[in-house]
Amino acid sequence: MAEHANGAKKTSLWIYPDGTILKRNEWYSDGIKELEIPYKDSVPHGEFKRWTGYGDLVMEGEYKNGKRHGTWTSYYGGHFNKKKEAIRYYKDDLPIGDWEGWHFNGEKAFEEHYSDNGDSIGVWKKWDDNGTLVEENSCFESNEKGHFKKFAKSCKILEYYECVMGSRQGLYKLYHESFDAPDSTGASCNIAKIKEEGFYDEYQGINPQVFYRADGSNIKRVDYIGSECKGVPSRVSWFDEQGKLIRESFYTEQNHNGYTGVSYGLCEGSSNFFCAETSHVREFSPSGSMDSSALSQKEAFRQSIGKYKASIRYIKPDHKLLYEEFWDYVPDKSFGDPRIQESRSFYPDSMGGKMASEGFWKYSITKGSQRDGIWRNWYPSGILKDSLSYVNGERIGEQFSYDSTGKLTIHKTENGKNRPVIMHILNNQ
Repeated sequence: MAEHANGAKKTSLWIYPDGTILKRNEWYSDGIKELEIPYKDSVPHGEFKRWTGYGDLVMEGEYKNGKRHGTWTSYYGGHFNKKKEAIRYYKDDLPIGDWEGWHFNGEKAFEEHYSDNGDSIGVWKKWDDNGTLVEENSCFESNEKGHFKKFAKSCKILEYYECVMGSRQGLYKLYHESFDAPDSTGASCNIAKIKEEGFYDEYQGINPQVFYRADGSNIKRVDYIGSECKGVPSRVSWFDEQGKLIRESFYTEQNHNGYTGVSYGLCEGSSNFFCAETSHVREFSPSGSMDSSALSQKEAFRQSIGKYKASIRYIKPDHKLLYEEFWDYVPDKSFGDPRIQESRSFYPDSMGGKMASEGFWKYSITKGSQRDGIWRNWYPSGILKDSLSYVNGERIGEQFSYDSTGKLTIHKTENGKNRPVIMHILNNQ
């Protein structure tokens, strides 16, 4: 009926003169039989077998009136005296009963359970070839309530999700990974240090509530309020290692538009303490308020809590400067998102804490936010470093630069990018 590219037979059918099929065989290109299926009334019926390209039996089962029926067994290939890989059961082509599988070394690989109607039931499990449990699952449509668990190589639990009718929904927990030796009894596999917990919704996704350090102390807590889309954050609280509240952010008037503009910064000299997060904004109107982070105890650095007009303070990773931004609605516009109006930066306290830069922004629909107006930079000592003039994002007008003693070193007039620059000769007297 069919041939391989080299001309060897691939598929053959034995057919009675009346057209009834007796059996079907498949061959590999080198002539070794791949499988054999007997037929009755032109549908598969009887014992089925499949072989490897070396002639080793790898699967056997039974067809009944065209459907898989009874016990189906698969084996590892090679000359391993029919070492079993898995046993599966069927009735009218539906999976039924308790299925089992084994690794090559004989350790159990999986177990699955089915009802007489072919529905997934009970708790399914998977193990690695060392006999350590790696997964446990009862998230099936046939189960009104179930769960999903994932385990590390140490057998310690990594993930836990509650399920409803086959969908992940309800409580979830994530755990810090443990590299301890596996518990051969499995008694302690469900005991681990929790890293995060909250609620999972099929449509809303993950809504984390609490984040934990490995020592069990709280890092962050998120509180939610009900809304038309559910799961809307109302407050985010951050804690230090001693459980002391270090800052909070509050959010209001949110709906399915959500919130945007979140950014985090690291404190100087710390790899795990966040100094600030921005105001949160949603389309058409601002919402939320600033966090009360402990960037500096100087009164000039303290952040006010309130709606726009609002300031944003943060420290960028791998940077020392404290950045500050002022946001508000675009002048003469009664709609749209707030835009950046002014930005500043400050040196850290270790360098004197003085202002490092200051500049202004202008927004246009076609070009977005661009530098516009006077931009100045200072040395840590407070001496002016330069004074630059921008118009619609380009340097236009008088530009001045100074050395660390305050002496003028450069004076030029610019007229925009790729346009002539007038250099003024300085009086060195």
